[in-house]
Amino acid sequence: MNIKARQIVNWIFCLSLLVIFSGCESDILDQVPKDSLTEELVWTDVQGATQFVNSIYANMPSGFDRNYGGWAKGLYLLDGTTDDGDVSMQWTHSNQLQSGDFLPSNVPWGETWGDYYGLIRKTNVALENLDRLEDEEIRAGLKGQVHFLRAFIYHELLRLYGLKTDGSEATGVPLIDSSLTPDDNLQIPRSTYDEVVDFILADLEIAKPLLPTPALAEAGRANKGAVDALKSRILLYAERWEDAADAAAQVTGYSLFPDYRTLFLTKNNEEVIFAKKFQYPDKHHQTNAGGTQGAGWDVYNTPNTFRGASDAGWGGNLPTQNFVDSYEMVDGEPQETSPLFDPQNPYENLDPRFKATVVHDGATFRGREIALDVDGAEGQPEAFIMTGYFLRKFHNEDLIIYSQSSDQDWIFMRYAEVLLNYAEAQNEAVGPDGSVYAAINQIRERAGMPELPTGLSKDQMRERIRNERRIELAFEEHRFFDIRRWRIAESLLNGPLYGIEIIKENGTTTYNKVEFETRSFPNKLYVLPIPQGEIDKNPAAKQINGW
Repeated sequence: MNIKARQIVNWIFCLSLLVIFSGCESDILDQVPKDSLTEELVWTDVQGATQFVNSIYANMPSGFDRNYGGWAKGLYLLDGTTDDGDVSMQWTHSNQLQSGDFLPSNVPWGETWGDYYGLIRKTNVALENLDRLEDEEIRAGLKGQVHFLRAFIYHELLRLYGLKTDGSEATGVPLIDSSLTPDDNLQIPRSTYDEVVDFILADLEIAKPLLPTPALAEAGRANKGAVDALKSRILLYAERWEDAADAAAQVTGYSLFPDYRTLFLTKNNEEVIFAKKFQYPDKHHQTNAGGTQGAGWDVYNTPNTFRGASDAGWGGNLPTQNFVDSYEMVDGEPQETSPLFDPQNPYENLDPRFKATVVHDGATFRGREIALDVDGAEGQPEAFIMTGYFLRKFHNEDLIIYSQSSDQDWIFMRYAEVLLNYAEAQNEAVGPDGSVYAAINQIRERAGMPELPTGLSKDQMRERIRNERRIELAFEEHRFFDIRRWRIAESLLNGPLYGIEIIKENGTTTYNKVEFETRSFPNKLYVLPIPQGEIDKNPAAKQINGW
């Protein structure tokens, strides 16, 4: 439902500006003094308006810095609550998100609702005021960025708190397209899923002609390619298959980075479409957090057998055996049927993305060999290990933990995802034609894997595409949403999850697949509930799906 609000009262606006700018990125030189901010100065000054928009980028939640309980950021990834992962830090709310054993009064990552709607308010304020900027070119570019950002934020809200159904139930999120004052009607019901999708698409249509091409865009800022990439994802989730394939096909100016392992550490490479930028010391994974000094991805996800200046690693996000079993062998065959699979050497001859993603027994990690057998250093219970694996992906292995907070960029969208979006949408729309094969085979070629076999049926291709997404996009927070939109989470997450137990005796190594945890997935967990505190403020936004 679109809300038309009155012009915001000047003193409230100026107060909000002071709060907003206190969280701005510090990479902008010669900032306007905070004690002299006024509404007129901000919106008639290029620097002030740019800072305002930059503050929206700076405060976008990501997998590396999503707010956790007001004291830390990014403690675990959403993948840690899927069949692909577990979380070693048992005191986190990951257990509740794995089982659905929580109430709207204590929603895991519940701060995200308020964080996103706070950012939506900033986008609305910007769109109401940017026309006051005299520089036409800069004004147009900033408006394009803000329309893109509002679309992206609503997409994030929709996939967390909305639910696509075949019925007419309003299962989207409240739509607010203007800033609100205390005098406005703040009882705003949910719009339908399709209404939110259409609102997002309208923002993207406005944004695209105002934005530069990828080649001319500033790193970390919206561009035409990012618009089409986001559009392909939105339409894919909405199951508008033909339109999703068309949008993905429009994405140009990007290519696959040659090395899968290092693409997540190589800033601004040719595969990155849209990312949250970090650069120590000005902006890192714990910027403005009150948590552990020097923490961030590398601390949270390093075994506690590694010590830094002040403490040890925390173990972090742990791959499961379920996930490891999904890797093909280098001949393109499943592990259970390939003649290359050796149960005595189960980690050899796997898809090369395995060793780029997973730390297994005997692997070299941070300069030494990892021992994950039951008597090994990393296999001990006090090492926080439950699954028999650690995660390598995203790690800066040269960084000494606690020497500084991590500053890897979080990649929201990259070209490999666009190819996967295209393949899935095109297969659903017309079947496995040559363009579907071409899209998937590009990704497999980069990984060092053989092409898909010809002659696959539509159903067979669907399963291959889904597994390719699982492997290629592992721990990038896609699996959490994919298994929900495919409606397969209940079949995957009601029952045991598996790890590996490794026993070394008399020169012989035995690998035993073991249950490490039994999970439940109630149907209501297909969508997160709106935090109760937010419902109390806006009862019109009702809970859905049994929450």
